[in-house]
Amino acid sequence: MKGRHIELLAPAGNFIKLKTAFLFGADAVYLGGNAFGLRANAGNFTDEEIVEAVKLADSLGKKVYVTCNIISRDADMPGIKEYASFLESAGVHGAIVADIGTFFEIREAAPHLPVHVSTQANNLNSKTVLFWLKNGATRVNLARELSLEEIKEINRNVLEAMPGLAEADEPYLEAFVHGAMCMAFSGRCMLSDYLAGRSSNRGDCAQPCRWEYYLTEQTRPGEYMPVVESERGTFLFNSKDLCMLEYIPELADAGIGSLKIEGRMKSEFYTATTVRAYRIALDAFENDPESFKKDDALKKSLMDELMSCSHRDYTTGFYFGEKGGQIYSSSSYIRKTDFVAVCESCEKSGGGFKIGTVMKSPFSEGDELELMRPDCSEIIRVTVKGLTNEDGEKIERAHVPMMKSYFSVPFEVPVGSMLRRRK
Repeated sequence: MKGRHIELLAPAGNFIKLKTAFLFGADAVYLGGNAFGLRANAGNFTDEEIVEAVKLADSLGKKVYVTCNIISRDADMPGIKEYASFLESAGVHGAIVADIGTFFEIREAAPHLPVHVSTQANNLNSKTVLFWLKNGATRVNLARELSLEEIKEINRNVLEAMPGLAEADEPYLEAFVHGAMCMAFSGRCMLSDYLAGRSSNRGDCAQPCRWEYYLTEQTRPGEYMPVVESERGTFLFNSKDLCMLEYIPELADAGIGSLKIEGRMKSEFYTATTVRAYRIALDAFENDPESFKKDDALKKSLMDELMSCSHRDYTTGFYFGEKGGQIYSSSSYIRKTDFVAVCESCEKSGGGFKIGTVMKSPFSEGDELELMRPDCSEIIRVTVKGLTNEDGEKIERAHVPMMKSYFSVPFEVPVGSMLRRRK
């Protein structure tokens, strides 16, 4: 990967999150349509929204990839072919697949549509990666169970077999670097199907790995014995969240060309915070790799940012030869800030500016908030002064969900900036 721009790939659960990801620095987003993706309960995109998403991405020099990564059955194939034709005509920059049959159906129905292979396809070795690439895939997302040393070996073997990839403009290896981890091998899990009748392999996971479990004894049905790790119980399958921000040089050295953030089901605030942090880190690394390696203060400040939005304890997963990481005491998230509002407008007013906000959680006159701007500049503190409603009437508190309100600041604030309150 030396010398090639590393792509930052962000989740887009709906159009607002897509715009947020682009605004805060993502090079590309991945999203799901109304069928064939593995996040059936995300906001997802209509066909019309996918067309609009591609137009927006093209205007910004960015890209949109669409998930078609269910484990397909014969009954799915006609619909997949029709959908692939639509994605090709819409100008989508890549379809993400996990299934060999789906892959070949898409290649036949939409020969000009780039195809990326999902981590769900268990891409654990160079022969598998070469199978996909030699059959027309443009990119392979590697299994999360691989170490960096194994990825290096895969990359060496792939480049030896296909040396032209070394000069390719587009990444051919992609990997998850941030977000929720699945306790099952490459995400292929039957727990949800068995316990809740909802298939994780067809986009409808109920996340039983996050549930609290009890023991029963065969001869005493109905008697539940707690498995106690703490006063809140024990969560046997609950994995930590992945975070590789501090190890971008190692990821690049291994040959990974696209860094993928998990989280289509998470908030726009999560999207903005994680994308911004990785954007700053990637830019610093690509501008001066050696300085980034030594800049512990920068990495610490960006890790603090990643701690500020909802997350579980962080782990480096399998990258350094360890075995992921479990959390047995709780399945709940940790967060250090509350998402308060989004800046919707900013106009000159007197000797300063007046910003219009859309409320996400209540705030009051005199509150001290933190401003996170999409230009990746430093986080600054602002005090709410001169708070008014839409009609210009003075109010003491913005407390109605999605309420629009206004207050004064001494500097211009970019539209799309986010306000948060530190806990």
